[in-house]
Amino acid sequence: MKGEKPVKIPADAAFLLEKLNQKGHEAYVVGGCVRDALLGRTPQDWDLCTSALPEETAAIFSDHKLVLDGLVHGTVGVVRNGVLYEITTFRTESGYADARHPDEVRFVRRIEEDLARRDFTVNAMAYHPEKGLVDCFGGKNDLQKGILRCVGDPDTRFHEDALRILRAIRFAAVYGLSVEEETARAALRLCPQLSRISAERIGAELTRFLCGADAPRMIADFWPILSVILPEIGEENWNAVSERMKATEPRLILRLAVLLYPAKEDAQRLLWRLRVAKNTAQQVLSLLQRQDPALPEKAALRLILGQLGEDLTRLRLQLDKALTGDETSFLRQTELLDEILRNGDCCSLSQLAVSGTDLQKLGFWGPQIGQVLQTLLLAVVREEAKNEKTVLLSLAERER
Repeated sequence: MKGEKPVKIPADAAFLLEKLNQKGHEAYVVGGCVRDALLGRTPQDWDLCTSALPEETAAIFSDHKLVLDGLVHGTVGVVRNGVLYEITTFRTESGYADARHPDEVRFVRRIEEDLARRDFTVNAMAYHPEKGLVDCFGGKNDLQKGILRCVGDPDTRFHEDALRILRAIRFAAVYGLSVEEETARAALRLCPQLSRISAERIGAELTRFLCGADAPRMIADFWPILSVILPEIGEENWNAVSERMKATEPRLILRLAVLLYPAKEDAQRLLWRLRVAKNTAQQVLSLLQRQDPALPEKAALRLILGQLGEDLTRLRLQLDKALTGDETSFLRQTELLDEILRNGDCCSLSQLAVSGTDLQKLGFWGPQIGQVLQTLLLAVVREEAKNEKTVLLSLAERER
């Protein structure tokens, strides 16, 4: 692991640290950015924590654009070179009436107190380029051993914020970690608390979880957690979901389709409940649509390609493989798809050699035009007629 080397902090984050230090305050980069850097990954965000009170932080960076939405919880957003950096005062928390947010936040002056309130040891590390790593709870060692462990008592951590239960399996799935035994037992025991968390927050965590390489393993081991938020799947189906997901690449659209397949009749409602983005939801529903016409394999594949496009069609083939376990059929259909694309076969109305205007000239009007075009497309994809204007117009004449 690359944690033996110093954490390379971006210049702008380093500037913010130095500015706080110059004013006599402690400051560190903290949390996920430290974890990712130790793993050799590129952090998406660089969060800072400091002994400076929020109003002191705001005053120090008054020459920058500030975002003060989180001020009540001690967070000042500082925009530097177009990037938002969140700087949060060292704090402790108490009282979690809604199982999500602290009722009281108390600002403190020691980094150790701040780290003690965090969820998992791998997220409870701070770093300063001169002082080095602050790791009070063995987060670096847990990373090296591939373990996800709560900071302190797991029951306390999960009672404070029930969303941490879902975050636990998300971190394990994304980072390839094993959930420590006491943490796992507490997560399974307290998972009914997830019913108190908003659907929006659940959906955001779930979609990130599904894209983790180890999501299938986590589903097999922790399906009761997922059953709380998706009871429609049915307890008897979770093992099949896990096995099917092993056969798919970690693409959100594909894995949502695998996840929701046992409850496909309710898929649209579930996607809405989880606040899945509209475009993503539509693509998932397209993959789950199974009413294919009774056509020869190649003809059916042409129609699917015309309806879904190449990317979704390839995901559809992966989904079929996951559902049936038929690797031979998957390889054959993939070869057929490549052949169809290579040959530029007609697969959609837009590729037909005739248009609605052409049919109007033959005397077709209104809904009849669409019906005839579909008939012509079906004849072409079945290789019963060539995609040539004269041939198709002649065929259309027979439909009058």
